Amino acid sequence: MLLGKIRSLLYSIGETVILDKVSAELPEGACIAVVGANGAGKSTLLSLFAGELMPTAGGVDWIGKRPNITYFRQEQADEGDVDWGLSEAALYRSKWNVPKQANYSSASGGERMKMRLSTALAEKSDLVLLDEPTNHLDSQSLDELVRVINEGDATYMIVSHDRHFIDKTANVVFEIEHGKLTVYEGNYSAYRDQKEMQRAIQEKHFIQQQRKIAMVEGQIAQLGEWSEKAHRESTKKGGAKEYWRMKAKKKDVQIRSKRTRLEAELEKERIERPEVELAVEFDVKGKKKKGHRVLELKEVGKAFDGRKLFRDVSFTIQAGERIALVGANGSGKSTLFRMIMGHEEFEGDLWLTKSMSIGYMSQAVLDLPEDVTLANYFHAETFEEQGLIRIQLTNLGFNEKHWGLPLGKLSQGERVKVKLMEFIREGTDVLLLDEPTNHLDLPSREQLEKTLSTFPGTLLFASHDRYFAERMADGLLLFEEGGLRKLPLTLREWEERKALSDKASAAEEKMRIETELQAVLGKLSIVKPGSPAYADLDRTFNELSRKLRELR
Repeated sequence: MLLGKIRSLLYSIGETVILDKVSAELPEGACIAVVGANGAGKSTLLSLFAGELMPTAGGVDWIGKRPNITYFRQEQADEGDVDWGLSEAALYRSKWNVPKQANYSSASGGERMKMRLSTALAEKSDLVLLDEPTNHLDSQSLDELVRVINEGDATYMIVSHDRHFIDKTANVVFEIEHGKLTVYEGNYSAYRDQKEMQRAIQEKHFIQQQRKIAMVEGQIAQLGEWSEKAHRESTKKGGAKEYWRMKAKKKDVQIRSKRTRLEAELEKERIERPEVELAVEFDVKGKKKKGHRVLELKEVGKAFDGRKLFRDVSFTIQAGERIALVGANGSGKSTLFRMIMGHEEFEGDLWLTKSMSIGYMSQAVLDLPEDVTLANYFHAETFEEQGLIRIQLTNLGFNEKHWGLPLGKLSQGERVKVKLMEFIREGTDVLLLDEPTNHLDLPSREQLEKTLSTFPGTLLFASHDRYFAERMADGLLLFEEGGLRKLPLTLREWEERKALSDKASAAEEKMRIETELQAVLGKLSIVKPGSPAYADLDRTFNELSRKLRELR
């Protein structure tokens, strides 16, 4: 069943075409992820569906009546008109642990996001448009949003840079690239696999066509040489002029025939070379053999305002390890980075290797000179070195318009790339990255992963991007309440073990409650109804029954 169809939808602003006569079907009940680079037109597509923008041409044809539509925007001044005491939105708000008396104007970014999501999801619309709904959400809240979408009956259209979230929810992907829309079946990982396969097939067919073109051009060149020879012979004195004239004419006909067939074939199906996937590679001093230890903590503790972030922490980081820092907001991940860099005081001993250089990138990337241009910041003495820098910056997504821009005018995502380029140039051995994928669109996140995959040094990073963490880390620093421990596990392995442990704990709790229920039932059978003791036991029975239902 289809909810509707996008029919040759064109949207332009002046001479700039954002969506170029795109068409697609909207399966009813599907969860559609809209992906693409920043500025590709993802939010524009959602605004067109919501009716906030009007298409330049074409449009959306609904199957039957127009569906009820909810539009969740990236930013909004208020949470909407909601009666929290009566509405279903209050149930969502409760599950996300938003205080009932929370005021939207003074709430945190995460609380405001949850409040607006509660309003949007409670509307029970036929089509729900969600523009970056995972911003500011912790992992528990994200899991709850995944559950709501997967169990919902609506058709969802989602714009998100969170690839883990898309993997868990989407069954269709709309990719917007250069104004065109391509439909892929499956989640984000399936989309990337299909796209890579299509690129490989296109590359193969392009090479085959180029070989055929070269073969035909070679045949034409050979015929051309024979034709020239025949023309020359036809002008010489002797009795064979007519023979050579006929020979030349025949070769010219063959040349025109082959040229015409080749041009017709290329006009019918010319295969373009796939876009080159740009990349940069690290060339670091860390590849040289040095001490095995990079970092060691012994009985380290850190507190803020009397609250212990962690105590008695001891672990060692070996050269070449790739470690993800995992924990809730405020658990001390950024603090640990600042401690390593000498920007925070602490208890205990922290040892750092002196033979390796360390590069630190904070979340806000505030340590770049605001007034220096990109060209001057990466100035080189020789033309050869300058050319290499330009190529690397181009491969990181910069172009001519960026060269003269002051670093202060760059976006946060572009600043991240500048720091990465700085580490590459300096040959940094150890990287400390605090939320490196923040402010990066999907292509840039993949580009960052490819670049870091070539890094042979030691990598420690904190990231809420689980997709990124699963691919980049082979170990964890796990921040728990009052503690910090190192685990030789990937993020996926740790989550699987934790799920098994939680399941076992839930089974034990269920057994305990069932035992208590039996005991309460036994007491109720011998206590007189209406007595104070009976009322107390009845309340206990109802409370235990409620807990048991939740566990089931």
